[in-house]
Amino acid sequence: MDFRDVTQDLKSDLAKVEKAINDNYKSDVPLIPGISSYLMSCGGKRIRPMLTLIAAKLCGREADATVVKHGCAIEYIHAATLLHDDVVDESTVRRGKETVKAKWGSDASILVGDFLISRAILILAEDCERKIIQAVTEATKSLVEGGILEYAEARKIKVDEKHILDVIYRKTASILSVSARIGGLLANATEQQETAIISFGDDFGMAFQLMDDALDYDADEQVLGKPTGTDFKEGHVTLPLHHLYHNADRKLRKEIEAFIKNEHINPDDVKYIVGHMHQHKSIDYTLNLARYYIDRAKSHLRKADFPEPKYIEYFDAVADYIHSRHTAPSASAVPVK
Repeated sequence: MDFRDVTQDLKSDLAKVEKAINDNYKSDVPLIPGISSYLMSCGGKRIRPMLTLIAAKLCGREADATVVKHGCAIEYIHAATLLHDDVVDESTVRRGKETVKAKWGSDASILVGDFLISRAILILAEDCERKIIQAVTEATKSLVEGGILEYAEARKIKVDEKHILDVIYRKTASILSVSARIGGLLANATEQQETAIISFGDDFGMAFQLMDDALDYDADEQVLGKPTGTDFKEGHVTLPLHHLYHNADRKLRKEIEAFIKNEHINPDDVKYIVGHMHQHKSIDYTLNLARYYIDRAKSHLRKADFPEPKYIEYFDAVADYIHSRHTAPSASAVPVK
């Protein structure tokens, strides 16, 4: 089974999620549905609600209206973070299209993001499942903390790898993990099942962001949906750049230090750094760590008994798809530091 098989099998359920997404951002304030519609039509695989659906099925519950609307709520929170991130990073392109920030301005991007978070809260409150509301709220708090940590340490090249992985967990893995977790909770997962799903989600989320960080330096712009080297230009020290810096000679380290402080990086600067990343295997290092997390994520699901174990293969396929987005030479996984 591969990712296409998963999306085909879940086609009907994902269509229900898409309908819920389109139905729930309605407002009598015209700008809100206009911007929301534009944002939601800009693409995306709906990975987060997909995790919710699969986890519910794994634990024995079909994608009924309640499961679907929880998937919708998670996607709204994710969409809100994109709107806010684009303001913080001053991004003009996402998924190959103008960002809301570029098209309508920072104020509209922030306020519609706030609206989507409020809608997500209202959707969750309809069922008043305390454990689910608490889990989603904690994950949202974590991703905001991750964003603040990333902002506070922007253009600081001498952060350690532990800090980089902490930011990844907070900003990306937390919300991906809770996406799967709430599917299990809606299906009354046992403690053993919930633990396995959370562990899968944590490691899957780490791999997801590590792949994005590698692709930012080593993917075609049309595939990436934004200019290559965006993180570098914005002063974000992700794992590929961190690895390069700590494996470079003194001359290259000085050059990297100068680049990271420069707010006017040009395409030739990016190409220069990417060339050194290939030479020092910094992108391979990141990809290998992502592969490690994916393999560990898949192993967690084998540690619990589930009512519908066939859906473990669905999780496997989604996890493998994340890594397949980059065609790099295979290498053995590296341990987590």
